[in-house]
Amino acid sequence: MERNRSETNLPLLTICMPVKNRAWCINRVLNAIENIEYPKEKVKIVFVDDYSNDGTYEIISEWVNKALKIGFNKVEVIRARTNIPQARNICISRVEGKYLLFWDSDVIPPSGLLREIVETLEHKSDIGIIGADYIYEQSTGIRYRPTINKETHAVYMGFTLIRREVFEKVGGFNEKLSVGEDTEFCIRVKEKTHYKILWSSKPVLHLKRPQIDKTSLSGWIRYNFYVRSKEYYYSWQSLPNYLRFRVIYWILWPLALGFLIYALTLNQLLLVLITSLFIISSATPVIKQKGLIYGIESWIKGNVITGITLSYGVLREFLIHKVKLSDPNKN
Repeated sequence: MERNRSETNLPLLTICMPVKNRAWCINRVLNAIENIEYPKEKVKIVFVDDYSNDGTYEIISEWVNKALKIGFNKVEVIRARTNIPQARNICISRVEGKYLLFWDSDVIPPSGLLREIVETLEHKSDIGIIGADYIYEQSTGIRYRPTINKETHAVYMGFTLIRREVFEKVGGFNEKLSVGEDTEFCIRVKEKTHYKILWSSKPVLHLKRPQIDKTSLSGWIRYNFYVRSKEYYYSWQSLPNYLRFRVIYWILWPLALGFLIYALTLNQLLLVLITSLFIISSATPVIKQKGLIYGIESWIKGNVITGITLSYGVLREFLIHKVKLSDPNKN
């Protein structure tokens, strides 16, 4: 009887799943949706399919009938040419209920996690977003320590619950960004609202195909320098202050490292201390989240390399456009 009363009090919510060419894993994900420990009559599901050509759309469309038979409130399958933030914004426009759960099409959560994070938001009105960090199957070879039960400035959108009123206060996702739209959105929430953002108590399984999903370091560097930098340049005025500050920080970072080496040769201890604090300041929040060893590793791979290549790419874009403005005849 107590369980039934508790389920009666749980609110209606919407699950959003952007999807493209996930035939290799979508059945596992759909099975996970079926097994969530949440009243199905209080769950609407919206799939936004970017014209999959591997059978994903057909698998989902066939599954809809099963989903309705087992009691889900509503299921919508939308086909649209989108990037990820555009797909997320379509879901925002179709949301029903109190919360929107972004659930990526390659993620398997613990069956009880949705209910747990809903109940947390129901009891703690100062929390606006709860997201789950990732774990990976051993066969992928990915070494990663998930962060759990900690306040943070941003979370992934792989399995993340957001209050509906958050979107009313800050709007949707930046559709100019191909990567990092989740971080940009969360930082905007931090800057414009009073809401806290938390990592959930449990991680979710992030499915990978090792032979396909591995990205080379050189490819990631080129992508940040030539592609993401353009997205940042054209979004510059609307970017959160924190992200603009980060671009400036990472432009100065190599210069500070050079100055540190110079200060060491002069044995100027005060300058060494000040410069060292500047250099490692970006590592502090990462270490706080993931611990010393995994934090430093994550900082170097995810912050230093990405930050420098992205930021110098943004600087390059500003210089290119400045030259074009000063010489309109220059191609």
